[in-house]
Amino acid sequence: MSTLPIVCLALGDFYGLGDQYVSRMYEMLGRHCDRPFQLYCYTDRARRLPAAVETRDCAGWSELDRPGMRTTTRKLGLFNPAYLPFEEFLYLDLTLVIRSAMRPLLEFATGSDKDLVIVDDWHHEGYNSSVMRIRPQPLRFVYDAFVAGERYPQKVLGDQEFLHAVIARRGAQARVDLFPAGQVISYKQAVRTGRRDPGLARRMVDEAVIVKFHGEPRMHEAFDPFHHFWRIRLRDWAHGRWRSPVPTRELKREWLGGPGRQA
Repeated sequence: MSTLPIVCLALGDFYGLGDQYVSRMYEMLGRHCDRPFQLYCYTDRARRLPAAVETRDCAGWSELDRPGMRTTTRKLGLFNPAYLPFEEFLYLDLTLVIRSAMRPLLEFATGSDKDLVIVDDWHHEGYNSSVMRIRPQPLRFVYDAFVAGERYPQKVLGDQEFLHAVIARRGAQARVDLFPAGQVISYKQAVRTGRRDPGLARRMVDEAVIVKFHGEPRMHEAFDPFHHFWRIRLRDWAHGRWRSPVPTRELKREWLGGPGRQA
């Protein structure tokens, strides 16, 4: 079986925890990816990472900087085959927890004949780019369009809405596959769902391969006992839920790679 390239981006200070987030990503992959893989960390600064993680410099991707755009806009560099010399690769955000065996997700991603496999966004029409299987050569038009100065109406000035818009403008939707619903879920959505339907929230997490932490809180916040109490548990109690249906303790254990304390 060939080695699967897996790519992550570690840009900027990243809460002062970038090295830790990359290292924990590598450890989660070691537990849950049952095929040979190589993790490539594209970063704009020197980092102290496990020796098995291959570091590549993306500090020179400055053509992707545009006033007002979020740092995540640099994800559009993933669609430049000169930067990513792989026929295809799996991209993973650092702000997620891999909670179970990746086989069903990888089988779908690598088995699809589409150039892009991506998450259907949980909140509005469009894509969520936290998990992607990318074939950069046929998708180079995404990168080229941004560098050429193309602009689209965006509520959030980052990579996701631009990616969705440029694919729609070129009528390239048939080149995109969506991961099956439930394989990649939103932690925030699971918490909110738990306040009206605890059983559904628990099933969402149990059936997910990956739980994405978007916006606030990030993992180091959600898994901090003080933050978890004041920002999550008090709201649960206000809704009459004395036991959270979202197993934050289990997710914390996956992220830490050990027993972990109860959140």
